[in-house]
Amino acid sequence: MIKVIAVGLSIALSSGIASAQAPTPAPAPPTPTPAPPKTPKTDEKAGTDEGLQSGGDTRPWAVGVSQDDQKIAFKKFQEGNVQLNDGLFPAAVKLYREALSHWQHPAIHYNLALALLNLDQPVEVYESLQAAVKFGAAPLEKDKFEHAKEYMLLVEKQIATIDVSCSKPGAVISVDGKVVFTVGNDGKAGHYVSKVKVGKHTFVAEKPGYNAQVDAPYIGPGEPFRIELTLYTADELTRYKRRWNAKWMPYAVIGGGALLGVAGVFLELSANSSYKDYDTAVAKCNTDAMNAGCMNAGDVASMRDSGDTKKTLGYVGYGVAGAAVATGVLLLYLNRSNSYQITADEYRKELREKESGVSVTPVIAPGVAGAMLTGSF
Repeated sequence: MIKVIAVGLSIALSSGIASAQAPTPAPAPPTPTPAPPKTPKTDEKAGTDEGLQSGGDTRPWAVGVSQDDQKIAFKKFQEGNVQLNDGLFPAAVKLYREALSHWQHPAIHYNLALALLNLDQPVEVYESLQAAVKFGAAPLEKDKFEHAKEYMLLVEKQIATIDVSCSKPGAVISVDGKVVFTVGNDGKAGHYVSKVKVGKHTFVAEKPGYNAQVDAPYIGPGEPFRIELTLYTADELTRYKRRWNAKWMPYAVIGGGALLGVAGVFLELSANSSYKDYDTAVAKCNTDAMNAGCMNAGDVASMRDSGDTKKTLGYVGYGVAGAAVATGVLLLYLNRSNSYQITADEYRKELREKESGVSVTPVIAPGVAGAMLTGSF
């Protein structure tokens, strides 16, 4: 930041309004050494010049300014110079702005810039210096005019230009917490251009029913910083994802479990059938006295063993089936679709990728068959 310790900076409102001297600024920024204070002259009064009659002053910076307004402006200007000399910069700024409300004199703008330099307000300093040099050196004195141009070059390194636009009707646009414009419903995009201090700034676009877009980039000096704020609905920015891309996996596990359960049922039915065959064979052995030893025959015993084996396998099938179904249900829950929102930048990237895609359209006409390839790169 450019600092000016305003012990003395002299400036005269004009040859016609006053010769009162305020402190003279340092001749060589950015490390100016203030000149010794000069005692303001008191032998000339504002508005005593014959050429300052209302409507009679042809100086460009005085046209349309009444004699009363010039007197008030000059009085506030002198009071501001006293505050500036005493290092009371906020008080000086207030008085200079009161003076400017009566007369937009370049000299007042110049001293206002000197006070603002000490308050770290580079944008306001730059605007005041621009107003100070608007009419050249005539209303300032040559050395003040040269100093103003030198300060402007230094202050330009502390500020940047922003260019903000938005085309969403009804959107309210804010910069650093201050509403700068609202997009109308006439189909025209809103636009805002301004100077800002170099550094981080926040840009916000808001509208009921839309997700607010918030950007907070660091803006450096140099080329204008341009940003277009675009609002999207929650549905446009909502995406869905699963834990695994293979959505079929949980269903396959559940299906496998179900098949094992069915196999268990068949095994149990087959086991019951083997037991019935065994019971029939035993009953036959008991009624046939000639075949009393058939109970120990291998075929009869194998029927019982087969039933036991099938029954055991059926129970195992039930257990594995139950575990598989439970696992499938758990996988189905874990792989459920979850919603999330992407940023406006990510959505715009998606749109660009879609626009740059290639599409194939079949072409069928009398005597012609083929395809049309379209795309953008």
